[in-house]
Order: sequence, then structure tokens, then C-alpha cells
Amino acid sequence: MQREAMALRSLGFKVDVFSLSETEPPAPEPGKIYDGIQVHQLPIQRKKRGASRNLLEYVAFFFLTFLSLTFSHLRNPFDVIQINTMPDFLVFASLIPRLLGAKVVLQMYEPMPELWATLHKALLPVVLLRHIQQWSIRYAHAIFVVTQSLKEKVVAHGAEANKITVVLNAPDEQLFGPPVVSNVSPDNCFTLICHGAIEERYGHDTMLRAIAAVKAFIPGLQLRILGNGSYRAEFLALREALGLSDQVQYLGYVPLDQLLTELSQADVGLVAQKASPYSHLVHTGKMYDYLALGKPVIVSRLQAVQAYFDDDSLCFFEPGNPEDLARAILELYQQPDKRRSLVASSQRLYNQYKWEKQKEIYLSVYRALSK
Repeated sequence: MQREAMALRSLGFKVDVFSLSETEPPAPEPGKIYDGIQVHQLPIQRKKRGASRNLLEYVAFFFLTFLSLTFSHLRNPFDVIQINTMPDFLVFASLIPRLLGAKVVLQMYEPMPELWATLHKALLPVVLLRHIQQWSIRYAHAIFVVTQSLKEKVVAHGAEANKITVVLNAPDEQLFGPPVVSNVSPDNCFTLICHGAIEERYGHDTMLRAIAAVKAFIPGLQLRILGNGSYRAEFLALREALGLSDQVQYLGYVPLDQLLTELSQADVGLVAQKASPYSHLVHTGKMYDYLALGKPVIVSRLQAVQAYFDDDSLCFFEPGNPEDLARAILELYQQPDKRRSLVASSQRLYNQYKWEKQKEIYLSVYRALSK
């Protein structure tokens, strides 16, 4: 969201952001302007306490957003309103401004039907969520998705292909700040790193079981986990059950400068997302973070990833398979030349996918809407 807001500001837009109220990291003051972007925090927080709580939060945020957008538009009309999913139906919170002439953009970071099915099984029929997704796409003037695989999926269910633009989830490297000097593991360790949400679908249990399988063969092996999420307690309990306190360090949430230092000092980035209808359609942001910092990456063999990267650029393993992940970890530990080769190949591809190029694709849609 930050990179998009800054890109729009660079195009000459006055940008307002309406968001949840967050407590970690420390929240900005409501209504305060940051780098020319005005932030409006609505009085609701994301708790992630199950499907019923998720639905309640979605509905509450919808109505707060509806009211906030409507009153803001009446005071100072918007030209374009971008709605970031989830949920897809949040796009209808822009109804009054849309009727009064505002254009509406839907940014689909997540495929809601597939993700909801992955998380909550049959609580809501996927067919209903699919209809909501298609109604949302028809309602919006333009849609962004994060992979070609996701575009093909929603088009196959009836969406207009010419309304949909693929913008990959690459980081804005300018937000990283000054380069971090250290680029090797400290203390002669072989360090793997994984940051971001700690959720069952991201394969933290697969990582732990793989570390348990290879720890005897790799002196100084470390896996450093950064972030928080609903699977945190289970992850920590499994770490203790497997006796991995010395090999697996959990750092929790860390600020950006510390995160960049940790990423820079790691030998290998690890993305262990499990296979699901959802995961085959998206890329994780952490994968691009590792690539941006020139790290070799071990990643689950998922369809959307294979559509953009090959076996020469990423070290693939079978999703959900700790034995195959252990094989990949041992392989990269034993073969420094392969690590260097992966980085060289991945950088050639990553240079095509960088945010500076995705930004131009993103802004081209706004230029067209502004005509």
C-alpha cells in the first residue's frame, strides 16, 4: 500500500489512505500527513481470531469505510478510489462517490474464494464468494491482480480480461533505506531466514521438521523466524517438541531497520508455503524481498511461481514435504557455487520484475482513468 500511495503521489495525485487501526508497528496519528500522504485510521483492529471474527471485522470495516469515503467525498471529491482486498465486497463501500463520478479501482492482493476455502473450509460456499468476486470486478472500472495465474483464474470465471492488469508484488527498494553493509552470516553460521505472517498455510511446521532432519549435518545451522500470526503458539510448541531451541530463533515482530539487517546477514531466504488452490495463484512478498537483497531462495514448487521463475533461478522443493525441503537446505549448504549461480540467474529475472517497472504498469492504468 505504501509503495502504491507514493507512486500515485509522484504522479501528482493528492493521496488519502483509509486503513485499520494498527498497534504493531506503532500506529500513525489519525489524520496526520506522512510524506504528503494523509492517513485516516478507522477505529477497528484486525484480531485474526477465527472465521466468525473475520466476518465481523469485514462487515464493521465495510460500514466504517462507506461512511468515511462518503463524507470525505462530499467535502472534497475524489477522482479515483482504490480498494485493496480482502474482502472483495469492500469495493462497494465506494458506492456514493462512484455514483457522483469517482472512478473505482480494485486491487486484488488475495483471491478471496480460494483463500477463504483454504482457511475456513466450508463455512461459506465458495460459489457465493466467487459470485461476490465477479460482481466486484464488474463494478470496478479497473482491477489489479498480482500474477498472470490469478488473472486467468478470474477471467475463466467470467471477468473481462481487458479490465485486469497484472502488477507483481515486488518491493519498492527505496523504502529499504540505505544499503545494509553486512552480507554474510555472523559467527560462521549457515543461516536461513523467513519473515512475515506466521500462519499454518505458510509451512512453518514444514520448516521445523526439515531443520530437525538436517541439523546433524550442518554445523552452525540457524533458522531465524521474524513476524507474528495466528500459528505462533503452535509453531513455538513444535519447536520445543522437536528440540530445536538452539537451531531456530524466533524474533517476533521487528522494525524495518532490524529486519533489513537480519535479511542481509542470512545465507538463504526460505518460502515454505503449502500447496492449496490459493497458493498456486499468488507470490509471497517475502520471496521478492530476498531477491531484492540478492539472496538465493528456497521456495515451494507452486504454479504461479514456476510461471515466472525456473529451476536455474530458485531452489524448488515439493510443498509440505519436510524431507524434500531438508534435501534443498543440505544441497545449498554443501554447494556454495550453486548458491551463487541461483543468485545470478534469479537477478536476471528479477530485474524484469522490479517495482520500478511494475510502477510504470500500475501508473499507466491511473493515467488512462484520468483522461
